[in-house]
Amino acid sequence: MKVNVSRYLKHLKYIVLLVIWLSLIFLEQGNIAQEISNNLKAINVGVYQNSPKVFIDENGNPQGFWVDIIDEIARINNWSIVYVPCRWERCLNLVEANELDLMVDVAYSPERDRTFTFNNNVVLASWSEVYTRPGLELNSIFDLDGKTIGILKSSIQQEVLEKEIQAFGIFPRLVKVDSFEDIFILLENREIDAGIVNNFLGRKNLLEYNISRTNILINPARLHFITPKGDPKNILPELDLTLEKLMDNSDSIYYQARSRWLEPEKIFGWQDIPELLINSLIYIPFFALIFLALWNYFLKKEVARRKIVEQNLQESKNSYINLTNSIPVGVFRTDKDFNCLYVNEYCCQLMGLSAEKIKTEGWLNGIHPEDREKTIHWTNSIKKGVNFDIEYRFQRPDKSIVWVFGQCLPEYDRHNQLKGYIGTVTNISDRILIEQQLKHNAFHDKLTGLANRDLLTQRLELAIQKQKRNSQIQFAVLFLDLDNFKVINDSLGHSTGDKLLISMAKLLQDFIRETDIAARLGGDEFVILLEDIATIQEAITVAQRIIQALESPFTLDNKNVFIKTSIGITTGSAEDEKAENILRDADIAMYRAKQRGKGKYAIFDPIMHSQVVERLQMENDLRHALDNQEFILNYQPIVNLESSVIEGFEALIRWQHPKKGLISPFKFISITEEMGLIIPLGQWILKTGCQQLSTWQKQFNYPLKLSINLSVKQLNNSLITTLDEILSEYEILPNTLSLEITESMLIENLESTFYLLHQVKERNISISIDDFGTGYSCFSYLHRLPVDILKIDRSFVHNLEFNHHNQLITESIIVLSKSIGMSVIAEGVEAVEQKNWLKQHGCSWGQGYFFSPPLLPLQATMVLEKGSYQEYINNKQI
Repeated sequence: MKVNVSRYLKHLKYIVLLVIWLSLIFLEQGNIAQEISNNLKAINVGVYQNSPKVFIDENGNPQGFWVDIIDEIARINNWSIVYVPCRWERCLNLVEANELDLMVDVAYSPERDRTFTFNNNVVLASWSEVYTRPGLELNSIFDLDGKTIGILKSSIQQEVLEKEIQAFGIFPRLVKVDSFEDIFILLENREIDAGIVNNFLGRKNLLEYNISRTNILINPARLHFITPKGDPKNILPELDLTLEKLMDNSDSIYYQARSRWLEPEKIFGWQDIPELLINSLIYIPFFALIFLALWNYFLKKEVARRKIVEQNLQESKNSYINLTNSIPVGVFRTDKDFNCLYVNEYCCQLMGLSAEKIKTEGWLNGIHPEDREKTIHWTNSIKKGVNFDIEYRFQRPDKSIVWVFGQCLPEYDRHNQLKGYIGTVTNISDRILIEQQLKHNAFHDKLTGLANRDLLTQRLELAIQKQKRNSQIQFAVLFLDLDNFKVINDSLGHSTGDKLLISMAKLLQDFIRETDIAARLGGDEFVILLEDIATIQEAITVAQRIIQALESPFTLDNKNVFIKTSIGITTGSAEDEKAENILRDADIAMYRAKQRGKGKYAIFDPIMHSQVVERLQMENDLRHALDNQEFILNYQPIVNLESSVIEGFEALIRWQHPKKGLISPFKFISITEEMGLIIPLGQWILKTGCQQLSTWQKQFNYPLKLSINLSVKQLNNSLITTLDEILSEYEILPNTLSLEITESMLIENLESTFYLLHQVKERNISISIDDFGTGYSCFSYLHRLPVDILKIDRSFVHNLEFNHHNQLITESIIVLSKSIGMSVIAEGVEAVEQKNWLKQHGCSWGQGYFFSPPLLPLQATMVLEKGSYQEYINNKQI
């Protein structure tokens, strides 16, 4: 028993040592595996269903061209790839939200370039094709008008189609789906008329669904990898470097993947084996006698038959040639290597070459140099069994261009062996010209032929992108607005105005290079984009030359027409993101130029924009200020210079802004006039002022007077209605309310103003002319006006005691007013010397800081109680 226990303990010891040794081995392997895993860069890659380029198979595994490529790149760069299946739009959203590191099979566009970062190398070139439901035939993009079109949501096809819809003026109904597979299902079920898919997927599914392929090609595209904006994981440099090496090696995975997934399978059918065995002749001796006897007879018959066959063949050939020469379609036949064997007369006319020259030198020599590569690709595809139609150009020896639509099919002999090809070319130049004209009209001004806003915006966005890629590249925008163009339209007619705009467009084109662009935005506004300039001085020089050129007149309808223009100039900067912001800045600078006078230019600086924003903010605040009761009235006393008694007040508007504090009327009155807010504001001033006046007259039992300023916008019939409503609401003593107007307001519409002022006078309201002597002092009308008071402007009262010139003017106004029975009030009295001088020369009343500053209603009431502002201040100090 003891021996067994000892042996058991010995065995247990070996077992424990074995367990410890195995644990150490597994632990070390785990550390090694962990270390390897830590060295791998984890990349989340978005994939979606777009077979054969990229898709998830029935086992849930990613497959396709892109998967083979990214797997090889990951292997080379020691990446760990995690494929994330998602629908197309969802994949884009995840990349934008930085939840996916990489996405494959994305077509480049400027809009996407602003959202994502694209790799540099083009991975694949593709295009999209239009497929239709069974029984529907579409021949051009115009046939899409009114049709229901299926398109992948947020795809490049959607972006391009929406632009072409707008450019060609067609109105299809777009059905946006989540996958290309949905488009094929909807087409087969006849729920949509047509769908747009990429060429690889379309060719793959053409035989799987009951659908038809059209000749309409859309959106040649460059396919890339994308990452979130800025490439936060710095994936693309390694990816591009590896991809470039793969593309340089014809034996690499890149070309193997293209061959495996994207190139059509080459189907080679077994050739029919000719019958090799000939039935043995039986009974040769018997037939030999017959053969010898009939040989001569059949030989003669064969010769006669062959002559008839040759004659029939020649007649058939002549009929075929006559037929092909009589149709307005080019016809050609080639051998299996595309060497031309026959070409009809119409095809020779299209190419401008003789049939012999086409046969000997090759028909490809007649194709436009820019289209030869795609035409060779077309013929190579036909040789491989892939047939599709193509549009290309012939360039004749005289350099004229003919657009044609080409079709080609293989021709087989009676043994079903390929012997050549037969094709047709149709002249589509008229259609192409119409399409080009439609595109031109979509991006050019109809009147002047200059670029329109859409084309200008595209060019501006390209210039912005170029500057972002290379900060040394500069561009400038000149915004031009013709001065007083409305006067020419109103005086000489719109026809002459249009001719002036056309002449102006030609003049602008004379001052720009071929790389620059001139555009008309509408009306009399033009814009010039100057690209690749060294400094802003080049833009200034162009502006100066334009202004100088406009010093000479245009000759229109035998008349010399002078015009000037105001020009705003701005340059692009790295901070600019949108074309509309640059146009906005140039427009702001242009208005600054107009403020400086006609025929000037101004260069934009950020302060201008700040001022415009401040002005806009003030307009927005003004719209709510009246409702929010932010306006207040201050009252400045009008004092009798003889007795120093306060006989009235002038109501002065102030804006108590909730954030900016007290704002002077000089900053906002003109804005309210432009906005049309002066009418309700003026009504509020009249009502509030009259309410206060009525209160004071009752409180002090004294015919206290109040002067209220009017705007020129208030001089209309609504003023009388407003006055009647206020006078009926508040009791005011007769002739204690005075309305102040300026001289310029009188002259603007003299007759109607006379009539309106007489209506005001009939209501026992006095009329004052404010700032007298500074405007149109028309003394001949003064005695006809129902005016009671002239107010001497403060500019004449300033330094009155020292300035002899001001003394003469002020004395003349006082004498004039007395001679026609008017009272006179001096504004801006700030010194006792000024008061004494005015008093000595017969001025009855004065107002100014010498007597009192403008006061709040409660302060004004207390001043009235004390008798003067000085007494009010003294009492307050006590």
